[in-house]
Amino acid sequence: MVKPELLFFMQVNIEKVKKIQWSKILPFIGDTKTYNVSKFKADIMAGLTVAVIELPQSMAYAIIAGVNPKYGLYAAIFPAIVAALLGSSRFLASGPTNAISMVVSSSMASAVIAGTLVSTLPEEQKIAILFLLSFMVGAIQLLMGVLRFGNFINFVSHSVVVGFTTGAGILIATNQLKNLIGVKISGHPNFVEGIMHVLKKLPDTNWYALALGVFTMVFILFSRKVSKKIPGPLLAMVISAMFVFIFDLGSNGVETIAKIPQSLPPLSSFPLDMASFKAMFPSALAIAILGIVEALSIVKSIASKSGDKVNGNQEFVAQGLANMTAGLTSGIPGSGSFTRSAVNFMSGAQTRFSVVFSCLFILLVLLVAAPLARFIPTASLAGILMIIAYSLINKHAFVLSFKATHSDRAVLLVTMLAALFLELEQAVYIGVILSILLFVRKISVPQIFQVSPDQMTHKLVSMEKSLVCCPQISIFQVEGSLFFGAIAELEDKFSTYIKNGSKIVIVRLAHVQLVDATGIHALESFLRECDEKNITMMFTNVRPAVMRVFARSGMLDKVGKENFFEHTKQAIEAAVKKVNQMNKCKDCTIRCFEECGK
Repeated sequence: MVKPELLFFMQVNIEKVKKIQWSKILPFIGDTKTYNVSKFKADIMAGLTVAVIELPQSMAYAIIAGVNPKYGLYAAIFPAIVAALLGSSRFLASGPTNAISMVVSSSMASAVIAGTLVSTLPEEQKIAILFLLSFMVGAIQLLMGVLRFGNFINFVSHSVVVGFTTGAGILIATNQLKNLIGVKISGHPNFVEGIMHVLKKLPDTNWYALALGVFTMVFILFSRKVSKKIPGPLLAMVISAMFVFIFDLGSNGVETIAKIPQSLPPLSSFPLDMASFKAMFPSALAIAILGIVEALSIVKSIASKSGDKVNGNQEFVAQGLANMTAGLTSGIPGSGSFTRSAVNFMSGAQTRFSVVFSCLFILLVLLVAAPLARFIPTASLAGILMIIAYSLINKHAFVLSFKATHSDRAVLLVTMLAALFLELEQAVYIGVILSILLFVRKISVPQIFQVSPDQMTHKLVSMEKSLVCCPQISIFQVEGSLFFGAIAELEDKFSTYIKNGSKIVIVRLAHVQLVDATGIHALESFLRECDEKNITMMFTNVRPAVMRVFARSGMLDKVGKENFFEHTKQAIEAAVKKVNQMNKCKDCTIRCFEECGK
């Protein structure tokens, strides 16, 4: 017999489970409730269109990462399904991406575990480290989502992404030159060394390989001119593979991709020792940040057209679980793809199941046609990557960031140059840190200026635009946050303004949302200076959150509750009355502060 206490405990927990909003935790549940045949047909067609693009891309991005194309295909199946089902956007198509694959390649080339370069390890051990990297990227993203770091990405300037992708585009192009001309270059040379090595190898060019690469690029560009609906990359890759098979170009030195198993993505294993974790953590953190910046940028861009709501924390969780899945199912790290997501949206997808269908199409190809992949020439994939590298360089965004502000220009150029001449994960850190530092500098300088009511409009305007200036009453408007980083500027300006001879100072705080203990201390110092000079200090338009800080800190009592006003007009009326009591206006010819807008 069940005890009453246990029965009560079970009932309480059942009620809690019922109250959970599962559609927020598992977003795909909402889509299932309204799913119908019409949406199914639309999703199937959109999914097939996306799969046609993703198939060659995922293989090409694996080449960028320096691994067998099969690992790109694996990352485009189950991890992408997880991201689609749990993400905040019904249009975001995740999987391998160019920028992240570049960071993976750089990380695997430079990582050192127990004094040994990862790139020198046997293939089996090296791939195991790659899977560990995927899992760690996902774990970091998941943790950031659980801790609700979704708004953190708002502090990363768009110029960071533009600078990084521009540098990545240049690197992808230079790194694929060797595959395009059909030569082998050992090691992982940097940007300058890579170009020099290619120039030295030019006499050894394999003209068959170069012809296939050039054909691929020309075919893609021509197909785009004819119709954007033509799957240029896929057709070019298939035709190039046919050339290799028919003319036996492999015997002429044309390199093809390695064999891809005709099976489901296999479960993977990876080392769990502390040395491996420490070695891969910096790279994993950089990829996690870059991946979520990519995903949220795409989600926000599409949401502006679709009207969907963006949940940054949910996207953190979805991308995190997707990359953890990649680590467990033999995939490389990934994120949202702008190209595939845009195609998914424009192809008429109705729900997130369109991405699921595209992943299942890729799985079907893997199970049916994997053996044919051995005829795909590496030069053809290099041609596809050349086109992708060019499309990465967004000239409009680059010019906009370059011209917008000095800060944007600095972030853009520093991030791009760091991507070219340093390790790519370092470029991510440098861009993000510089972006945040410039943001902090911007908000740490509050704008404090003197205003006065305009005689015609009765609205507050800066003193430069006002035709009148009361010698007895000064109104100062503060914009920005009054926290420890902003206090030096605040104290300097207040000390300057207090010397103008006014008997009453009105401080407007309508645009101040944050005040900390240091800010209160600075205002108290200003209040003491005012008291020493017999100047009355008034506050107006104080936000509730700031007023609570004033009350808790004792600032409210020190200034006096009678000197706090809800609107500027009320403060001015009280100030004028006080000045009249001082007989300061008797001989004054200026008619000021008669009316003022709220």
